[in-house]
Amino acid sequence: MTRGSGKRPSPAAARTSKSDLLEAGTRDHYQDAALYDFEYSDRVEDIRHYRALAGEVGDAIDVLELGAGTGRISVPLARDGHRVTALDACDPMLQRLRDTLARITVAGAVTPQLGDMRALTLPDAAYDLVIAPFNALMHLYTWTELLACFREACRVLRPGGTFAFDVQMPDLEWLRWDPEVRHAVTRFVHPATREKLVYSTNHRYDAATQICHIRIYYDEAPPSGRRFAPPPVPRRLVHLAHRQIFPEELRMLVATAGLELGSLTADFRGRPLADAEDSQVAVCVKPR
Repeated sequence: MTRGSGKRPSPAAARTSKSDLLEAGTRDHYQDAALYDFEYSDRVEDIRHYRALAGEVGDAIDVLELGAGTGRISVPLARDGHRVTALDACDPMLQRLRDTLARITVAGAVTPQLGDMRALTLPDAAYDLVIAPFNALMHLYTWTELLACFREACRVLRPGGTFAFDVQMPDLEWLRWDPEVRHAVTRFVHPATREKLVYSTNHRYDAATQICHIRIYYDEAPPSGRRFAPPPVPRRLVHLAHRQIFPEELRMLVATAGLELGSLTADFRGRPLADAEDSQVAVCVKPR
């Protein structure tokens, strides 16, 4: 909109803009699968958690992973002997998983599947364990989408089966940070192209929708010893949209979907929820 024009964007135009932003926030971060794996290569505690949980459920069980991505968790579960359906909505991530599976042998089996966690094309009562690790549920942007996913998880679980997931604990102080200031400024070398880059982020929170719109900037790194100054136009800008989900909302979704909440903790070690904690880790059960 031109300043001083006196015109406001039409409601339809505003909806299209928000829709486009959410689409980018769901897609952008997952197009460069090699970079994605590099950025989260040090995230291992959740792998141990879901492997241990699967082992508690049983030996050689049927597992469905929602938002499986490149198989960071699916492959270790299959190595433990479980049969895993690895579902994701982003084909570049699943293609990297397929490439991995072509190079390795696993004790169980991994079946990559392109799909929507809100409407699963999978049979009833087919799985012993359904998992949604690493904020996958935060790409469901309304309570109706979240509830649809929870109901689908319940539907495909066998009676007595387990639904487990982890999402961020909303941090109200962080959400209110200045949206124009860059944070987490980090130099790195791209794992595939070997480009020397700088990573930085900022974000804007929409309290009305509970969605945080995160901007991830990738810029050329300045020469060694020279301070990084953000350029007017970034080399690459990635949008990441995350729906903030509060504990009481999670409890309501679990109950409304027909599941029973076994535990809701602040981390993978079972500590109780507290304002200072970063995560919400849930384990639910489908009644027999």
